[in-house]
Amino acid sequence: MRRRTDRPKSSDSGSIDRYITEAKALGRMADAPFPYLGEKRADWRKTPFADLYDFAPVGYFLTTQNGLIQEVNLTGAGLFGISRDTLRGRNLIDFVCLDMHAVFQDFLRQVTQSTTKTTCELTFLDVDKKPFFAHVEANADVEGKACRIVLCDISERKQAELALIESEERFRLMADSAPVLIWITGPDQQYVWFNKMWLDFTGRPLEQELGYGWTEGIHVEDLKSCLAEQAAAFEERRPFTVEYRLRNRDGHHHYMLAHGVSRTSPSGRFLGYIGSCTDITERKKAEEQLRHSRQMLRHLVSYQERVREDERKRIAREIHDDLGQNLLALRIDVSMLHTRTGSAHPKLNERVTIALNHIDATMKAVRAAINNLRPTVLDLGLTAAIEWQVQDFQRRSGIACELAMEDDISLDDNRATALFRILQESLNNVIRHAQASQVEIELYKEAGQLIMRIADNGIGIYPDCRRRANSFGLVGIEERINALGGELEIDSKPDSGTTLVVSLPLNAV
Repeated sequence: MRRRTDRPKSSDSGSIDRYITEAKALGRMADAPFPYLGEKRADWRKTPFADLYDFAPVGYFLTTQNGLIQEVNLTGAGLFGISRDTLRGRNLIDFVCLDMHAVFQDFLRQVTQSTTKTTCELTFLDVDKKPFFAHVEANADVEGKACRIVLCDISERKQAELALIESEERFRLMADSAPVLIWITGPDQQYVWFNKMWLDFTGRPLEQELGYGWTEGIHVEDLKSCLAEQAAAFEERRPFTVEYRLRNRDGHHHYMLAHGVSRTSPSGRFLGYIGSCTDITERKKAEEQLRHSRQMLRHLVSYQERVREDERKRIAREIHDDLGQNLLALRIDVSMLHTRTGSAHPKLNERVTIALNHIDATMKAVRAAINNLRPTVLDLGLTAAIEWQVQDFQRRSGIACELAMEDDISLDDNRATALFRILQESLNNVIRHAQASQVEIELYKEAGQLIMRIADNGIGIYPDCRRRANSFGLVGIEERINALGGELEIDSKPDSGTTLVVSLPLNAV
């Protein structure tokens, strides 16, 4: 008889107990090891319980206390791929792997010396010397001369266990070799494992880190937020990312970026989280240095803008006070000469007239230079300066401009000048780039903020325009606003116009 290819397999030890109970009931095993032996065997084969015994999903064996097989069911014979008649009289140890003979002999001694069920797991060989794993349960009869043995093939379960062990070993090897800190939790948020990188970083043994022991290394300022974020993620079974500072073996805190994802069993049962921590201390330092550099750059830009405005104001006043007054005095003198020459000296009068025209043109150029440096109208207030700028814009560009302003707006000179320059730069951008036919300007107060809105109906700002190396107009506007603690919003789409909204706090920061 060859071994059946459909050898019964089971890994449920509870099922084995059930089969033993059924066998006892069927065979009346209370007083005799296996009845119906010898001359009774033929009679027993005729009973209605014979098929239940022979085709049970486990192998039933009756052996002597030394392992000599006296009786076996068909399933038991099928496990070894040999006929039942051939199997009788053989010793069960002949089918046990050589390296487990001592274990099997010790198992038989325990069975014969005990009145309770004894179990073990052994590796057997079938008739073709192919190994299989079996769960073995046995007990002795009342006199201790015979053993009732149940074999259950657990090869699939053992192979799965071995594959799982191998997989876990591969994972631990990979995790211990990874350049990041790796951790695993249970479903109750208790941490159950850390890789070698974590332990080397903290300088603490695994036993101290398990459970909530790892939290002893978190900076006290980060502990509450870290645990709160983790608890919320556990509640929702969602991935989470959190930053915190973790103390290393030298006592210094490093910034860590922790990321965790939930684990589930094949049946969907929540098992906890697995995650990693990456040391981002150097990145945080670089970010801090970059942030400091940007802040210093903005302070420098703000300082340069103030210096430039002060210099413009000084030059404008010097031109107005010195050159302007000298030109005015010169014009008065030339005008008097023009009057006196009159008809008496027509050629001289003609030359004086030409000189007056040159003086007027020079005075006009001087006034334009002064206005470009710093419009004198700014001394009258922001609203007056904006009205003058809008009129000048319409005169120069021919573009219609609608202006809506509140009257009671009062700002210090620094912020008033900044807003005026922002408007000036924005209108210059409209002339140079927007191809607009209409511009709307609003100035109003809202929720403690002064809002200036500039909108045109031009071609808009294309995405790559703001990234050009020479596009400093919007950059200058943004830096002016940031220096004053304000905000800038730009809403623009190709062929749909552009809207700039500038907001500054009414009270100086």
